[in-house]
Amino acid sequence: MTRNQIIQRLHTAKRNHLAWVGRAELLTQGHKIEKEQIPVLHTDCAFGDWYFGEGQVLNTLPEFQAIEAPHKHLHDAYAAVFKLITDEENASAFSKLLGMAKRKKEADQPIIHQHMNNLEQASNTVINSLEALEHRLHEMSDEEFEELVSGN
Repeated sequence: MTRNQIIQRLHTAKRNHLAWVGRAELLTQGHKIEKEQIPVLHTDCAFGDWYFGEGQVLNTLPEFQAIEAPHKHLHDAYAAVFKLITDEENASAFSKLLGMAKRKKEADQPIIHQHMNNLEQASNTVINSLEALEHRLHEMSDEEFEELVSGN
């Protein structure tokens, strides 16, 4: 894979991440929950597919390694928000899948807000790490890049 191909895939992964975070924010605003908004493990989202798949060619770089923990943290925060917003205990699997959301209870608002703050902070860390990773790839010499992708 060329440097440009890796950077393009990095951009796609970043867009996927930002879209996912945007959908999480819509959930807290009372929008209908779509199938792609159901919480998944950090390894199973589109960004995680890249990170734990093709992205592994970059796994020796500290900028790449700095992504996993905050990415997992934002998925955990989203799962907590999702659980508070949806009537998960009483909803059928069908209604959960189709996104039947309960009204947010007033008492849940501060907790939801805190989880969303945690999610946004983790997302910012992921984005900053992705930008640092891209910068590192641009700054690398051709020899360093070849050594990176060849695994030597």
